[in-house]
Amino acid sequence: MYRSSCIFALLLLSATLGFSQATQRDPAKEKALQDELRVIAPKAVDSFISGTNELDGGNYPEADKHYADVLSKAPDFEAALRRRGYTLVALGKRKEGQESAQMALSKNRSIDNLIGRASTLMSSQDPTFRPSSEESYEAARLAKEAWKLSGETDHDSAAMVSAALLASDQLAEFETFAGQFRSKFPDSAEAGYYNALSLANRGDLDGAEAELARIQSLGTPNETVAPLLAAINNARDEAFFGLGRYRSYGYAAAGLIALWAAGLLALFIGGRTLSARTLRAIEGSDPNDIGGAEHATLKRLYRRVISIAGVYYYVSQPFVIFLVIAAAAGIILMFLIIGTVPIKLVAVIGIISILTVFYMIKALFTRVKAEDPGRALTEAEAPGLWKMVRDVAETIKTRPVNEIRITHGAELAVYERGSFRSKMSDNAERILIVGTAILNGFDQNAFRAVIAHEYGHFSNRDTAGGDIAFRVNTDILRTADAMAEGGTATVYNLGFQFLRLFHFLFRRITQGASRLQEVLADRVAAYYFGAQAFKDGLEHVIRRELEFNHVADKEIGAAMAGNRAMQNLYEMSVQEDGAVQAIEDQFKGEIGRATTDDDSHPSPRDRFRFIENIRSTEIEHLNGEVWDLFADRTSIKAEMNEVIENLVRPYTRPKA
Repeated sequence: MYRSSCIFALLLLSATLGFSQATQRDPAKEKALQDELRVIAPKAVDSFISGTNELDGGNYPEADKHYADVLSKAPDFEAALRRRGYTLVALGKRKEGQESAQMALSKNRSIDNLIGRASTLMSSQDPTFRPSSEESYEAARLAKEAWKLSGETDHDSAAMVSAALLASDQLAEFETFAGQFRSKFPDSAEAGYYNALSLANRGDLDGAEAELARIQSLGTPNETVAPLLAAINNARDEAFFGLGRYRSYGYAAAGLIALWAAGLLALFIGGRTLSARTLRAIEGSDPNDIGGAEHATLKRLYRRVISIAGVYYYVSQPFVIFLVIAAAAGIILMFLIIGTVPIKLVAVIGIISILTVFYMIKALFTRVKAEDPGRALTEAEAPGLWKMVRDVAETIKTRPVNEIRITHGAELAVYERGSFRSKMSDNAERILIVGTAILNGFDQNAFRAVIAHEYGHFSNRDTAGGDIAFRVNTDILRTADAMAEGGTATVYNLGFQFLRLFHFLFRRITQGASRLQEVLADRVAAYYFGAQAFKDGLEHVIRRELEFNHVADKEIGAAMAGNRAMQNLYEMSVQEDGAVQAIEDQFKGEIGRATTDDDSHPSPRDRFRFIENIRSTEIEHLNGEVWDLFADRTSIKAEMNEVIENLVRPYTRPKA
């Protein structure tokens, strides 16, 4: 039957082993199925027979057509559902094939249907396919259920149990079951092959070799057993001894690694010390020093330390790559020397090591082009906003922004665009980001103070540097994401653990600098436009982000569930009493919390405390909302809502 002709991928060291065994269909069983179908849908019998013949012959497109015809006449016929599942998987439609097999199983948890579902989980038309951990564990569970249901007499169930246990790394249970499979079916070449693999994994290389010779005598092709025989011979190889001549190189490598580790520790201690000193300086400094003159030396020192830490990250790459390779080689060598080869574990270690080195090297030579968020907002679209932004720059006596970019989110930030030289010479383009989500109900007076805070970053030159810090953070996150997607972000992966460690270390080093920048920018806002106005503005941004996230989550979920277009999120508000109270509680918690070690900004409570005693200048109070500064708020809201809908639309599923 097709279910027993699946390919079970087995890994041993660097060799990929395959085993498949096809069996002939039982004529009596086929006749019984045809008779069953003849009662339900007589006109579908010929299509069922043709579909099965095409399936067995490997003509999957034609098989699919015939089975589709059968199911159009007899939609609940289990055999057609099951066999169409095999056909769809062979055509590369794994998800549809699995669903078809699941439909058969949901109608009857028979042995055939259990193995059918397990087979679609373990199969693919791709010869390099490996089932996921979830798939192989489910296949093992289903196959064991079929094995028990058969009274432990069904060969196909036993074969599927063995394959699924091996694929899911349940090696101890695999070794036990492989022996049972062999004793139940001594003349099965497939049972013998799994038993040989189990013996090799336990270190009984002679027994494994004898078992392979036995199944060869039963007719198993040489090319099937050759990879496992080669792996057994490699395990017997005694060429791993005599490495003592390289002992001096080992000592030298160990010394360099110790120096490198000491450098990491020194960076961490120095960075934490400098960060603590900076935080103490913030607490004790004059809040009316809006330019941070008394912190100038500290800021220069901080920039040097951050630059050194950034460079050290790239210097660390060869050390980490060496450690990854050395650890993998050492583990494999240890297994080979002691004569026990845990096949799957060794293969996983090798794959993880290779992929880790690849991702780390790739990150060193791949640069991600920065993309501007949102789109440029023209002066014609928001003449009042452009005027306000320029007026704030004039008041603060700094260069105005060159571009305002409107986004669909809840951002309010600034950055500079240009080369490192243009940034350092203060000739780079200045960009202001305004998130549409925060504009509803935003008072102009409070908004102006927040804009002044952002200009404070420009006037204090916070946006001029930071290229190294930005690149390091980007490279760490990209490499970690690549490892996660590749399945190598594991506890025992030294490369991934280094990324976690360095990211933690880098955050601890930079937190003092980033908090100092925020405090000085807050002082600019409070000095020119009032502490209360800035407090109102920051509170509004925090509250609106909470409210918008709630509205967006609820409406997007409802739109997806109902397969309908979204309502305009920017025209919606929180309505439910429970939600209003929950958001209010969240808001109070965020406003009143203490600053944590992982915060790049001081908590709002501390930020408000730092500007309490600032002597603000007299400034004309503004009335009205920020939306009043736009020529056509309706079109902006509609456009940004469409942006969000386009982002979430790929994840919506039409109703069946």
